[in-house]
Amino acid sequence: MKWMKSAAALGAAVMLTMSLAACSGGNADETVTAALEKVKNAPSVNAVVEVTAEYASEDQSLSVTNRLNLTSFQDPLKIKAEVVLDMASGEDTYSQTITMYAQKDGEDLVQYATDGSYWAKQTTTQEVLDTYNAGNTLATYLSGASGFKKNGTDTVNDAQAVKYTGSISGKPLVDILESNGYLDSISSMSEDQQTKIRTNLESMPAAEVAVWVDQEGYLVKMELDMLKVINNMEANIDETLGHPSTATDEASSELLGSVIRMTCSDFGAATDFEIPAEALEAEDATQAAQSDGSTQDTGADQNSQAAGA
Repeated sequence: MKWMKSAAALGAAVMLTMSLAACSGGNADETVTAALEKVKNAPSVNAVVEVTAEYASEDQSLSVTNRLNLTSFQDPLKIKAEVVLDMASGEDTYSQTITMYAQKDGEDLVQYATDGSYWAKQTTTQEVLDTYNAGNTLATYLSGASGFKKNGTDTVNDAQAVKYTGSISGKPLVDILESNGYLDSISSMSEDQQTKIRTNLESMPAAEVAVWVDQEGYLVKMELDMLKVINNMEANIDETLGHPSTATDEASSELLGSVIRMTCSDFGAATDFEIPAEALEAEDATQAAQSDGSTQDTGADQNSQAAGA
């Protein structure tokens, strides 16, 4: 079996809004972009990012869910993130949770993380903490997405939201595959092979992406079905390497579904929290690494990697 890393009632108001947009020639791409900007500029937000995959073979099935529960405040900067990995195959299950906090401490940005057994603490960079920004995460998935059209309404976060569907293709789609670990299988190949594969992947068929915008103009949900994308990716790679998959290979292992989903809520009213005392009192792994001249792989590092998966 192939294993993949893994690691949100408008009522009459909706009708009025849609009518006004139609009369004014409103552009759905611009609506989605504006909704994304509102998320990025929100003083605080609660968000959930979930990547799921279902596999089947002749004698077993496997489900994998990688979920990030996120609460973030912009000023002052304060972040809480819980990364949960759940796997199930028949009666066998596996679960791992890493909890991370971050804040600005004087001039430093500090991360605190635990896997439930001990706390790790280290200074970090804004680039790392940007991976825990809901708006930035949405922007990563929606980079290059276009051609949005209204496609009805749904209930998200217990309220009505307008659904828009668009598409992603070319390099932006390949970047999503790369950032989520779907291209890890080619990492051991030569640079020339990897470049050729990535270039050829840009010709894959476009992937459909759906977003939902609430009555306040916030982008409250994003969903990207990865099943066709992954199947196209694997076929494209096999063709590039000159050895297409055989029927026997396909019968032995099958990807039944894979979805990337993100929901955002509580804009400007996220759940407040305090960083636990045991986290604040943890040994500074940055200083320890500097004192012995080594680089330690702390829980905070592992958490950053999991969140990007």
